[in-house]
Amino acid sequence: MVTAILYTVIALAVAIAIGAGILMISTKLGGGFMPKFLKAAITTIVQFIAAGVVSYILHMVLGTGGLSSLVSLVVIFLLYAAITNALLKKPDGGQMGMGRACLVTLIQIIIEIILGVILVFVFGAALFGTFAAMAG
Repeated sequence: MVTAILYTVIALAVAIAIGAGILMISTKLGGGFMPKFLKAAITTIVQFIAAGVVSYILHMVLGTGGLSSLVSLVVIFLLYAAITNALLKKPDGGQMGMGRACLVTLIQIIIEIILGVILVFVFGAALFGTFAAMAG
């Protein structure tokens, strides 16, 4: 039991660190500045929690299906942009603006998709090799 909790905590810490790194890179590319790691990590945690709550509420209200997924995607994209705009400040202390925050969020999502595809290919090939060895 303790091992499962420890693994969960480690996995969450690694996921937050990776998410903060992706947010830092996307802010550098889209916003023109690099936020501090702690600020990016806090923003990532807030985005994760808010997206989970909003996604749950939207699925309770709209149900499942194609249109509800599209609405959920748009709402969560705007939510991520609003949280990024509110929590990540420029070095001069001002907000980056909603347009820049949308650009940062778009870059963040593109990086996450590319990383996900790479991981699917790497771990998919490993799992396929394992299953082939077990069958053979």
